[in-house]
Parts: sequence; structure tokens; C-alpha cells
Amino acid sequence: MYIVHLSFYGSGLHGWQLQPNDITFQQYLRDAFIKIFKSRNIPNPYGCSRTDADVHALHFIATMPEIIVMDGESLKKGLNSLLPKNIRVWKVEKTEGFKDARDLVFGKHYRYLIYENEVLPPFLYDFVWHSRYALNLEKMKLAAAFFEGKHDFASFQAAGASTKTTERTIFQLKVERTGKIITIDFVGDGFLKQMARSIAGTLVAVGRNKLKPEDIPEIILKKDRDVIGQTLPGKGLYLYEVFMNESELENYTIPAFSTDFIWNISS
Repeated sequence: MYIVHLSFYGSGLHGWQLQPNDITFQQYLRDAFIKIFKSRNIPNPYGCSRTDADVHALHFIATMPEIIVMDGESLKKGLNSLLPKNIRVWKVEKTEGFKDARDLVFGKHYRYLIYENEVLPPFLYDFVWHSRYALNLEKMKLAAAFFEGKHDFASFQAAGASTKTTERTIFQLKVERTGKIITIDFVGDGFLKQMARSIAGTLVAVGRNKLKPEDIPEIILKKDRDVIGQTLPGKGLYLYEVFMNESELENYTIPAFSTDFIWNISS
């Protein structure tokens, strides 16, 4: 099978998952494979995550059966020649057998970016969520600590979502400020639909003194979406890294924020 490592800029698109009336990243990747394999009779590419509309990804993994024999470098070049410029493949690996991309991933690092200032520079509009109000960072840090560990995160799952279990483990949840940028970093073994965005919104509610840090354990226990803060929009969220074994997940160090992430992709 082919393991495709890619990055994408999510603004204006409806996430990864194929949808009947919207353009998605899975559709673009499928269309590229159809042209390369010269057949419409192929499976859909398997993605490691069902990212929401406007969410970006620095590292995303997709898998595809080896319909025709190609070396990874040739397939990478072929895909990049056919994909729109907001999707770039930076590596293709080949391996025996076949697995859904989700089965290759043991955990993920999501990063949410908040720009804290009265005026938002127009160049940042698609990259961050804008907070016109000052946020109490120390209270947000205190609240973040309550999310770490294994919990039932039903309160933070989007309405209508269906999963076998709503229990997830967050290994790290860090809130930091660099200049006018606040980063919220989530490292966990899995995330429910809109979970990261909902937790980020709840931390913002704490930062605006609408909730107290000590309210978080009760909010988690209630399993009630009505008691959390707002769900922040997708455009500030990045799938920053995926972990392909447990050691990577457990020993991961969250990178410090730098604007260089916009220009660089993994290699």
C-alpha cells in the first residue's frame, strides 16, 4: 500500500471527508489517484482524521492500496502535479499489506491559535481566531490541567456524532502566549468531533472570567454540551502532528510557537 504524508490549507473547504455537495480534501486526493491509476474503479483514500471545515493540517496521513506499481517519489510528484496548491504531498511510503490510515495513528497533536488584540491583521484572518478581549492566561493554564488524563469527554463532542466510546486520554494540554498569539496545544490518543475546538472555547470562557478553572471537573462529569463554552471556529485549528507509535506519543515535546510553521512542512 501507499502511505501518503501531506499538508493542507483548509480555508474555504469542508474538511477531509467526502460529502455529496461540497468539495473536500478526500475528493481532491481521490480525483488525483483516478488520473494516475487511469481508473474510476478505485477505493476512496483512507484518512487518519475527519478534519472539520476550515481546519488546517501540517501532517496528515492517507493510505491507498497499490492499484498500480509505482515508486514513492514518482507517485509524490504525480499527486502534486494534479492536486490544488493548497494540498501538498511531501512523502509517499510503500509497505506490504493494507491498513486504514486511522489504524496507523496512535495519537495526535492539535494546536489552536488565538490572536489577542483589538485589531486583527487582515493577513491572519484565515489562520487564527481573533479575541478582541484580553484573556487571563494564568486561569486558562489552571483550567487546562484538569483536562489532562483519561476522561469521558462527552460534553465536548459535537451534537449528532456517534462513536463507540467518548473516553479519550489527553497526555498534554498546554496554554502559552507568544506576543499577541496564544497557543493551545492538545496531545492525546484520539479526539471526538469538535472536541479540541470545544475545549479551546471553554478555556477562552475561563480566560474571560465566564467560567472558573475549578468548574472544569464538574463540566466534564456532567456530559452535557450545554454547560461548556462556545465551540471556536475551525480556521484557528491545526492538525500539527500524528504519531505512528506509542513511544512517539508518550515522549513528544510540544514545539514552541514560531511563525516559521507557515513556511515549512515536514520532510
